[in-house]
Amino acid sequence: MTSFDRRCAQTMFLVACALFAGTHFARAGSTGQSKSRPELKGTVTYRERMLLPRVADVRITLLDIAGRTEHKVIVEKLIPTDGRQVPIPFDVPLAPGSINPRHNYSVKAEILIDGKVWFITKRAIPVLTQGNPCEVDIVLDRSS
Repeated sequence: MTSFDRRCAQTMFLVACALFAGTHFARAGSTGQSKSRPELKGTVTYRERMLLPRVADVRITLLDIAGRTEHKVIVEKLIPTDGRQVPIPFDVPLAPGSINPRHNYSVKAEILIDGKVWFITKRAIPVLTQGNPCEVDIVLDRSS
């Protein structure tokens, strides 16, 4: 485990503790609430030698993969590239309490051009819990 992964795990632990404390104080009649919000960060890129058109979008989807048969979408974010080229950074803020430290999560990314998927993730990328990072660099493959 790298020092970055350790810091990410510690941050998620502290966020979970803060959320628990905020819930506890709210039940006791206090107005104490956690101000920190977990987030998923990273970049999206691909290996092909081509430029993205100005109309390309990046779609980031965070999935709760705790269930074996059906994965639950936690959040999905569409990011217009506005002519920017890869690597394209992303930052997905998460609602407090939306991440259960006991569950497993994965992120997938897609690049859409005129609404059609051109590049996709072909494997699960674990994130956020169970010692997995909260910042990832995603390399996409050409869609078939």
